[in-house]
Parts: sequence; structure tokens; C-alpha cells
Amino acid sequence: MEKGMSLIDTHVHLDQFPDEEVPEFIERARRAGVNHVVAVASGADSCLRLLEWKQRFPDGLTVAFGVHPERETDDAEVETVVRLIRRHREEISAIGEVGLPYYTLPEPQRKQPPSPDAIARLSRFLSLAAELDLPVVLHAVHEAAEPVRQLLRRHGVKQAVFHWLKAPADVLHRIVDDGYLISVTPDVLRRERDRELARQVPLSQLLLETDAPWEYEGKRAEPAWVKEVAEEVARVKGVTVRQVCQQTTENARRLFSIDGSMTTGW
Repeated sequence: MEKGMSLIDTHVHLDQFPDEEVPEFIERARRAGVNHVVAVASGADSCLRLLEWKQRFPDGLTVAFGVHPERETDDAEVETVVRLIRRHREEISAIGEVGLPYYTLPEPQRKQPPSPDAIARLSRFLSLAAELDLPVVLHAVHEAAEPVRQLLRRHGVKQAVFHWLKAPADVLHRIVDDGYLISVTPDVLRRERDRELARQVPLSQLLLETDAPWEYEGKRAEPAWVKEVAEEVARVKGVTVRQVCQQTTENARRLFSIDGSMTTGW
């Protein structure tokens, strides 16, 4: 990484790493120029763990609270997380990861309209995001992307990122036209589908992420990998790595209200 360039991994499940491994991957991230991470929650316990990490790394970590839509949950947990969001509004910067289930549904249901329960749970978070003026980190893939886009508009949510989006071209273009952001993962190094997405989305609406510790081809991701994602996005879009670093970092800072001084080191 060239001197003076700084990157942000905008989607990490920090609480899913063993505690003793975190200092090691932070050091590797620093060496790769990845100086800030957005850690997303997957449920109530996850939210509390992330608060502890936020206290340890106040300048290198931004936190989002939510309930992952692919997890088995209930309305009681959703309401617990809603209360945590309200209570810790000044310590968190987004609501997420939230959205609609897809992978855990039986295959015939994936092409059907979302269930009323799933819609109600997501709507609870979207209405709260609009009320508290918080951006939303979304899990909304394939057929779920368009219903989520419509719900964002219905609830008046103006700031959101579609994490690891997989959607038809017409839905992708509507998301872009609505002004929402889209994040690119290490799959851009391996799949033409993801490279084509990077080509289609304006650089001003792109973010970079790893979804760590998600595994890619059997290898567990970590924030340092964002450097390679930035390099591949630059190649695909025909711009410099410096341009990708500067623009995606600015996009993340703007979306998550990250102070500039917080992107220079953990």
C-alpha cells in the first residue's frame, strides 16, 4: 500500500473471532493499510460483545447493532436489540446487519414474497433507523433485494449499504438510482459476477468489505484482505488504487459518520 493511503473494511463480524486472535489480525490489517473496521452485530449477545471491543479500540472501530435475518430469532430478541440501539445511540454508527432471509429458506420459498414476520422484523429496524437518523447495513440478496429496496423507500431510509449484493441488473440499477451504497467482497477476485457488479456501480457508491471471518475457498477472511479487494476494483474499473482507496474511504466515512482522525490507525 502506498504511503498515505488508508482503507476501511466496512463489514466484519468481529465477535466471531476468538479474542486472542484479534490483536494479530489488527496488526496484519495495519500493515496492509486497513486502519478502520465496521463491526456488525448478529443479535443481542453480539451487540454487547461489540460494545466491549469498541471500548478497547475507540479510534479503529465503528459498531452497528442488529439481528441477522438468517439467524433463528424471535420478537423478544428484536425488541431487546431495539432497546440496545436506543440506549447506545451515541456509541453506535449504524443499524445492522439486518434484512430478509434467503439462504436459510427452503428453495421453493426463495422466489416467493417475503413472509409477514420477516417484513415486520425488518420494518421495525428501518423505522427506527429513520427515527434516529442512522444508516442501515443490509443483508438483501437475490430475490430479497427488491423487496428490501422498496421497504427502504417506504420507511424513508435515505442511507444504507447493500452488503455483498447479488441481484438482477435492473434491481441493481434501481438501488444505484436511489442513491444507496453497495459493498464489494473478496469474491471480486474470484467471480465474474462480482467484477461486473464493480463495473456497474459508480465508485462514489462503492464500499469495500471482507465479511470476515467468512471463508473464501476454504480460507478465512480478515480485514487485511481489503487491500486486495481495492486493487482488483481498481483494475476492473480502470482507475488507480489510490483513487479507489480515497473514494471508498470517503464513502464509508460519510455513511457511518467516521471522523477523519479515526481512519489513520487503530
